[in-house]
Amino acid sequence: MGFLGGMFGSGRNRFGKKVLERVLAYDAVESAHFDPGAYEIAYRLKNGYAAKLELETLYRRFDGRITAAVFDAVDGLILPPQAPPDWDRVAPMLRPVLRRAGYGAPRDGRNGVLVRPRLPYLSELVVIDLPTTVQFVTEQDLSRWGVDADEVYTVAHTNLTEPAMNALAAFEPDPGVRVFEFADEGGESYVGSLPLVAGWLSGVQARTGTRPLLFLPAHVGMFVALGATPETLVRLQELAQERHDSAPRPLSTVPYTIDDEGELIPLPVGPEHPAYAPVRHAAITLAVSAYRAQTERLRAHRDEASGIADLLHLHEPDGSETTMTSWPDGLPNLLPKADHICFVARDAEVFRVAWDDVAGLVPLYPTDGYDPPRYRVADHPPAEIMTRLRALAR
Repeated sequence: MGFLGGMFGSGRNRFGKKVLERVLAYDAVESAHFDPGAYEIAYRLKNGYAAKLELETLYRRFDGRITAAVFDAVDGLILPPQAPPDWDRVAPMLRPVLRRAGYGAPRDGRNGVLVRPRLPYLSELVVIDLPTTVQFVTEQDLSRWGVDADEVYTVAHTNLTEPAMNALAAFEPDPGVRVFEFADEGGESYVGSLPLVAGWLSGVQARTGTRPLLFLPAHVGMFVALGATPETLVRLQELAQERHDSAPRPLSTVPYTIDDEGELIPLPVGPEHPAYAPVRHAAITLAVSAYRAQTERLRAHRDEASGIADLLHLHEPDGSETTMTSWPDGLPNLLPKADHICFVARDAEVFRVAWDDVAGLVPLYPTDGYDPPRYRVADHPPAEIMTRLRALAR
């Protein structure tokens, strides 16, 4: 398996590098970067348009072979039809989408796509739905159209009102556990974006008399569960993981629901819940993935003077899972939000304290401009605070 896996991975990387060569050959392309882990090429055109080329579909479509047909397909994806330049014509084409936090962030520090935090470690972006492809809305687009971000998001949501109402017809009052899977093979219906429309999940609850559970395992599609019991949620987590692992563009295995005000939130699950372990694993995996991508991007940005701390995924001796980051003394650092902070003293003393316990003694505030959030620190707290922190060490 190791030999075959290595050969398979090598072939995939060769395919990606050949496509990258093609992308860099375009006069209109200013820069491009191949990310083997995400299996995509991030590129920027000289007109400021920035996007990512997903390689998984191309690789499967052409069986990993580099042919003229591959390059023809890349031509159509890299240089898509120009979106209408005026607001009145482009507004009906806008659609909201969810991506992992940091998606579309430029590597060179310049304005990237329009993005805002929507759920923990998930961001909301807006695309222009063109006949054969999509373009992500950028900050430069707002200036060209003469509108602000709020208006773009509002219009994108409004454009999904009709499909959102149509989808509600699938839900009827009916006792028992029900799972509704909404597929979107081509990514053209934006059904996975319907939960972003205000009141849609509340409408599901009103029609069925039960609070829905939502799963978004991939960039496209979704499934909604009604009447789920604690035991059922364990199986639903397994289903979400299966969908996530087989998706060309995976998103999240975290279960979502709505709060009493109808707002979309991660499902709260306590330690005594039968599904606590898989739900906890899903949340940690999403957080670590989002922070890993952010860390790589920040470390590649040479103007960033502070250290960029990692978020570590730990498996405790009792089988539980947690996260930790390190705070070395005397070094400027940007900490990710973690369950624990490991203090590393200059005399090599090391101990860890729960984040909430640290925050009760030390001011920890998120620094502007980071999603997922980062917390800027430098020297360790004063000696008397460190003594109290040692007493709280685990």
